[in-house]
Amino acid sequence: MSQQSPLADPAPWNLVDAWYAERGVQFMVPFTRDAIALAAPAADARVLDVACGPGTLALHIAPEVAHVAALDFAAAMIDRLRERADREGLAVDARVGDGQDLPWPDAGFDAAFSMFGLIFFPDPDRGLRELHRVLKPGGRVVVGSWAPFAEDHPLMLLFAALRAVMPELPLGRGPAPLNHPDEFTAALAGAGFTGVRVEPVTHEFRFADVDALWTFNVRGNAPIALLHQRLSAEAWQAFETDVLARLRERFGSGPVAYPQTALLGLGVR
Repeated sequence: MSQQSPLADPAPWNLVDAWYAERGVQFMVPFTRDAIALAAPAADARVLDVACGPGTLALHIAPEVAHVAALDFAAAMIDRLRERADREGLAVDARVGDGQDLPWPDAGFDAAFSMFGLIFFPDPDRGLRELHRVLKPGGRVVVGSWAPFAEDHPLMLLFAALRAVMPELPLGRGPAPLNHPDEFTAALAGAGFTGVRVEPVTHEFRFADVDALWTFNVRGNAPIALLHQRLSAEAWQAFETDVLARLRERFGSGPVAYPQTALLGLGVR
């Protein structure tokens, strides 16, 4: 039996809640807008956001629809969502829970989303079936995944360094869940969705330099935050030196910019 990925546990995600809520959302908002446009919920819609993180999509869509519910297994992420919702006067039914066992009855939502979270579930197919269950007939789902990274993508450089010291991480080792349109289409259809299509969308990620890219990942990238927690100060310093050398060899000393392509899978209940 294969070992479950550490990313299928809330602990590493609870390590990055503050930075992700403050800085990470700026990179996710363009993909959020694409997903909302694809689902096109009506103003009177009831909307669900599963594996919602700090509420990037839930809080973005809340002023536009009648009701928003959101769920994540990381309690710290839900705390951030609730704090921002209170601060901005937005109503979101935010809960801590398992996306593979949703705490809502059948056929209660007009639209449902899971942006880059369902791909980390121990059983993504079960997560898709749960999304299907809670949608009304005719309701739409949009699920976000990442297209395969090129070998020189900065995250591939990070993943290679991570695997050297934490080999149990699946990152960059073989295909990720739902990262090919055919597989994605088959998974949505297998969960009962019709009218399935998978659309690639690309946005650029930009950082002032390699140091800014590294700081962002140390504070907002769950696998790296987990490694930072596990390693001794000496071992962490050696790891950081290695990664920064790899990144500077690839990007030099100037600004870092690279395209990031997501796959958005649409299905109808």
